[in-house]
Amino acid sequence: MQLTLCVLGIDLGTSAIKLVAVSRDGHVVASVRESYDTISTAAGQAEQDCQHWLKALSVAAKKIGSRLAHKARVAGIALTGQMPTLVVLGKQKPVAPAITWQDSRADGWVSERVDNDLRLHIYRKTGVLIDGRYLGPMFQYHQGPKQKACTLLSAKDFLFHALTGLTATDPSTASGYGLYNLHLKAWDPELCKFWGIAKESLPSIESSLFRAPLSERGRQLLGCALGTPVVLGCADSVAGVYALSSARRFAHTATVLTGTSTVIMKCDSRPRWDRRSRYLLTPFAVDGWYGCEADLLTTGSAREWAASVLLRRANQKTQQSLWQSAYKIAPGADGLLFAPYLGGGEQGVLWNPRLRGTLTGLTLAHGGAKIARALLEGMSFEIRRCLEVFEEEGPLPFVRVAGWIANIPEELQLLADIIGRPVHAFRLDSAAAIGATLLTGLIDSKKYFANTRPAVFTPGQRSKCYNEIYAKYAAQFPAGATSGSADDV
Repeated sequence: MQLTLCVLGIDLGTSAIKLVAVSRDGHVVASVRESYDTISTAAGQAEQDCQHWLKALSVAAKKIGSRLAHKARVAGIALTGQMPTLVVLGKQKPVAPAITWQDSRADGWVSERVDNDLRLHIYRKTGVLIDGRYLGPMFQYHQGPKQKACTLLSAKDFLFHALTGLTATDPSTASGYGLYNLHLKAWDPELCKFWGIAKESLPSIESSLFRAPLSERGRQLLGCALGTPVVLGCADSVAGVYALSSARRFAHTATVLTGTSTVIMKCDSRPRWDRRSRYLLTPFAVDGWYGCEADLLTTGSAREWAASVLLRRANQKTQQSLWQSAYKIAPGADGLLFAPYLGGGEQGVLWNPRLRGTLTGLTLAHGGAKIARALLEGMSFEIRRCLEVFEEEGPLPFVRVAGWIANIPEELQLLADIIGRPVHAFRLDSAAAIGATLLTGLIDSKKYFANTRPAVFTPGQRSKCYNEIYAKYAAQFPAGATSGSADDV
């Protein structure tokens, strides 16, 4: 029997590694996920053991291999992953646990070193609104001169090294280092010097389409044939957008990707810095395209937090009961407004490490369902805030979404009502992993997009009242002072 050829997409996510096998005609034939823990024993700490990543990868690969047995053969591998997450690689292995993008310990230190003028200068060069969650400052704060012979890698780049033996990154992932100059399309010498990083400790910058053969170590980890091409891939946000949009439809709409955090991205065929430096400018997987990007730090994690705080026993059944009760609450949550800045700051279009979650209007009459409802509304209000900034460059007729929210009709309708435009929901096992597979050129993208149809949710009667509630929310939690002007970039 002739085996079907497929491409294996690997997404090294914040809480789990996800593997998706996609056939040449664009159908998902198997998918698995394997979780790992985050180390958070100190305030602001969020670290992960790189060996746990590789163990989870090996376990997931065996599971997906058993599902593909006698059915499909892996013809290519493509990568994506969480960012910015720092791995400091020694001569043979990482010298310490990876410091993930959730780690906020360096935020205050960076704020002391970077004033508004320097922050704007860095933004004009890199498209990055620098704080302590980028690889350059992370390294200087946590490791610094202690590590002499080392290589700095992001999570995906570490995985590429584990599978091929090469150290390389792509432009979208390089932006997470805080050192990538968008004008030069290279590491910036001035910024490397500022953060005390030798350029030789950084990986080479290659296209997202760059590929290398699977090494012997990679074969042992994945169980795929030695020499199978491994495509470098791109940042998870970029890969997720790529999975929802054909090349002809990148522009004139926005994509919302929900996970532990939420990414809101609008693509453009030219670099478009924000005049008030409110969002990131991210190189896209397709050369010549860029993403205007806003990242809400806590959405999926905020839902988990709410369930654990509001319930005595936060098992799956009680969590479903909590959210079903929240969906039945009338708009406005009986006067509650919940600013969901629960990750030690925010990076939407507010970008303020000092922001903290705030619940206003609370009385003895408010129970867990109303608090949960206010949290859901607050997360959608922040998505709307980001979309309104993107709309300053032109209207957005609809929004594409993927991730956990795409499986929850009640929250999709809530989002459509709050943002006031249709929501096109794509139920995909892992949009980022699927997007990575499309980069290999081994998938018939026309067939894939023909087979990938969204569920559409249009604004309902509640949309009008949500305009009034959102106005109250925006007045209660305003954007505040801007950091400068980028008129001359």
